[in-house]
Amino acid sequence: MKKSSNENPLWRFITSIKLAVFLLITLAITSIVGTLIPQGESLQSYLEHYGPTLFKIIRALHLNDMYHSWWYVSILGFFTLNLICCSIKRLPFTLALYRKDNLNIDPDKLFRMPFKARWEISSGLDDAKKEAIVKAFSKNAGGITGKRSLSDGTLYLSEKGKWSHWGLYGLHASIIIILIGAIIGIFYGFKGQVMLMEGGITNQAIDPQTGKPIPLGFSLKCNSFNISFYDNGAPKEYRSDLTVIDQGKEVLHKAIRVNSPMSYKGITIYQAYYQAVPRVTLKITTSNGHQKTFSLPTFKKINWPEAALSFGVLQYLPNVHGVPAARVWIDNGAGPAQAIWILKNRAREIKMGPNFYKFLLIDAQERYMTGLQIKKDPGVWVVWLGCTSLIIGFIIVFWVPHRKMWLWIGKNDGKDIVVVSGQSSKNRIQFEKDFRRIKQVLEQHVGERL
Repeated sequence: MKKSSNENPLWRFITSIKLAVFLLITLAITSIVGTLIPQGESLQSYLEHYGPTLFKIIRALHLNDMYHSWWYVSILGFFTLNLICCSIKRLPFTLALYRKDNLNIDPDKLFRMPFKARWEISSGLDDAKKEAIVKAFSKNAGGITGKRSLSDGTLYLSEKGKWSHWGLYGLHASIIIILIGAIIGIFYGFKGQVMLMEGGITNQAIDPQTGKPIPLGFSLKCNSFNISFYDNGAPKEYRSDLTVIDQGKEVLHKAIRVNSPMSYKGITIYQAYYQAVPRVTLKITTSNGHQKTFSLPTFKKINWPEAALSFGVLQYLPNVHGVPAARVWIDNGAGPAQAIWILKNRAREIKMGPNFYKFLLIDAQERYMTGLQIKKDPGVWVVWLGCTSLIIGFIIVFWVPHRKMWLWIGKNDGKDIVVVSGQSSKNRIQFEKDFRRIKQVLEQHVGERL
């Protein structure tokens, strides 16, 4: 198409192929960045992993949640606008190609086409022979789609794939559908996390970016969590047995594993990770006669008012010199807090201020919390629709040709002649094979070739 000299500069810029290529490259590069930098983690994890300088860049450019950032959505929107405008600009040219009457052609042009064959019928052509030639052409060329009678003969047309000119628009539409699906997911979807102990229940997930709760619209209960290990201690498989409770009724029950999620009301629940939460049993005896046994998880502070004592388990190790061990934090307000190691079944006594305390680790059990990733993406089906149509569009654009074949039966310089010619927009090798086959069939009907 010729560019109009008075074309609006803004329109020329928006419909520029160079702009489309630039936007595609930009999207590709930013997507690579989004792959290299983990998305959706807490800000503290980025600070610890990348350091203060890179953390400032990540936070300023929203690289920790890139696909929801204003600039990434703007690029998607601008690319969508570019595709729509390019399609509109090309529309008159495509309409002209589609509406073109391929029977309105000078028979002399048939002799100048790359694929052509001409025969002279020395014995003349009667109606029966003409009918046989036309029938053979129609059968082998895929049917006759048009016929034009001229003063010195008749022109026949066999045309296939004319609609393939619209394949490019299907390709553009598919990309736009994918982009729309992505934008729907960005604005109406979410990704959250849930940590649950066995028997635990929740009706919300936590946004890892902001820490804000995300209502699920139903409750999720962890009935049990099981984990198995390889001989070297690495986790082999972990599985959560979950129940969905909606309006007080159990509506779905499933055991999920890694790469085997469950879905309910458009929300998908993935088995993502786990966290060890040991529970220890401590027996504490004070010098003023108080004695009590406590069962507590790690990282939980316990207050014992009668003994004016606060304590908690900071760390648990399943094997220290052959026995479990726990590191216990202790504070009685009479001096600085202390942290001591206690081995199982080996009492340890410490002095804090005027008081003595004896600690005995009676038992320790390794318990686990299941870590679930909760994801909702209402645009995923739109994206799948776009991907399917994109594949179909590629097939049409690259493999479906617009193929035209003409048969001319008439007179030239008082002699009966037959001419067959054709052209194809793509896949010329296959077209050449088909044309050669049609030529051989027609030779059997028309006699010697001139």
